[in-house]
Formats: sequence, C-alpha cells, structure tokens
Amino acid sequence: MKFESVSIILPTLKETGSFVQAVSMILDMNPPEDIKEFIAVVCDRTNPESFKYIEEGKKIAEAAGVPLKLLYQTHPFFGGAMRDGFDAAEGSHICVVTPDLDTAPEKLPELIALAKQYPGDIAIASRWKKGGGFGNYSKFKMIWNFAAQKFLDVLYFTTLSDFTWSNQLTPAILARAINYQEEKHPMSLERVVVPLRLGIRFHEIPAKIQMPEEGESVNPLHANFVYLRPAFRCRFAKKKDLVRPGIDWRDLVKQLQS
Repeated sequence: MKFESVSIILPTLKETGSFVQAVSMILDMNPPEDIKEFIAVVCDRTNPESFKYIEEGKKIAEAAGVPLKLLYQTHPFFGGAMRDGFDAAEGSHICVVTPDLDTAPEKLPELIALAKQYPGDIAIASRWKKGGGFGNYSKFKMIWNFAAQKFLDVLYFTTLSDFTWSNQLTPAILARAINYQEEKHPMSLERVVVPLRLGIRFHEIPAKIQMPEEGESVNPLHANFVYLRPAFRCRFAKKKDLVRPGIDWRDLVKQLQS
C-alpha cells in the first residue's frame, strides 16, 4: 500500500477557539494535497457555541481546498466518536486530532513523513521519548503514567514508550478493521495493543502534550484504572477475535505489507 492522504478526525465536545487554531495549524504546516479532509465529530452533548467555531474552521479549510465535514456520531462517548470518524474517512490514512490541542498537531508533518516512508506501519507520537514531555501535568499523574507504560512494555514484550496517548497516524484499513470493545478513552489503548498483537510495526517520534486550557480534562485520573481491562483482554485474546467479524487478520497484514 502507499500513503495518499490523511483524514483528520476532530472529536468535538466543548472546544471553541482552539478548534479553529487546530485546523489553521494543520493547514499552515502541511501541503493541502496531504490532507484529504477534516471530519468534525459532534454529538448531542457538544457545546452549542462550538458549532460557530466549527463553521469558522470550515471556511478556513475550504479556502485552502480541503473539505471539512460535520459528522453526528452514532456510537457513544469518545471511542464512539473515533469509530464513526474512522468509518466515514476517505483518506488512505487516519489521524485523530483533539481540538483542545493536547495531541500536538504541530507534529503531523513528521507523522506524515513516516507514513510516506512506511505506509503499512503506524507512526506514533510519544511523550516519553527524549524531546517529548508533559505540560500542566501533576507529578503524581506523570509517575502513574510512566509506571503504566512500563507495565505495558512488560505485558506486551515491547519497548514502545507510549501506549495510551491517542496520537498516531494509522492506515485507514487497519483503523477500521479492529474489533473495538471499549467506548471511552481506553479505546486509545486498543489502537496500539491490537496492532502490536498482529505484528504491525510502530515508528515513534517525541512530542509534548499540553493539557487543555478550555475546561477540565474529560479523562480524569481515577478513570485510568479501566485501561487494565483492554490491556489484559487484548493480550490474551485470539488474533481472529481482535479484528471485526468477516476479516481475516492474516489477509489484513498482507494488505498492509503489500
């Protein structure tokens, strides 16, 4: 396979000016032919004020020749927003960019460069690689995060440094093939550990996370314990159960490597 373009998924709940900033930043730093589309995923809980900024972002995107589509999610929660975005995406690759800017959209050019070089692999940003880091994070939360990453390294026999940040550029056929079981933020872990189990290679770059300034995090620390569920389930599941029914995981891997 080859890289053709990336669909940018923007799950939007309460973001305002940062939504426009994310769209503008991506357009300023990437040639328009690399961006297939923006998909703003919204739900009945999306702040009504956010729609004004989505419309503003749409005008900016369309002026650059890139469509921005509005998608009302049918699956619940953050994981459901990603799943619906994956199914609607038309690009060869997919990247989820949270419009509160915590997924370091300035790193997208590096991720795209890796996808062009290794189109069947996953390009992923890491907070723990040298040059990465954390902004507005408490020391306790950082220690907890570091311990979780090391635990997952041992569990999955890998040296990957960041499993739980939803900041990756993925082949679209892979993103759609995974048999997701999680509905909330732990789906981000499924997006990493399922490809690991299937033998997909990862290419990491350092990046810094900045906790959102517009409101509080929608993934509080106490909610992180539920990441243990997909961590163990995906580690010991049969590979055929890690992909959607009707998909042969061996054929999927061959398609990615072709």
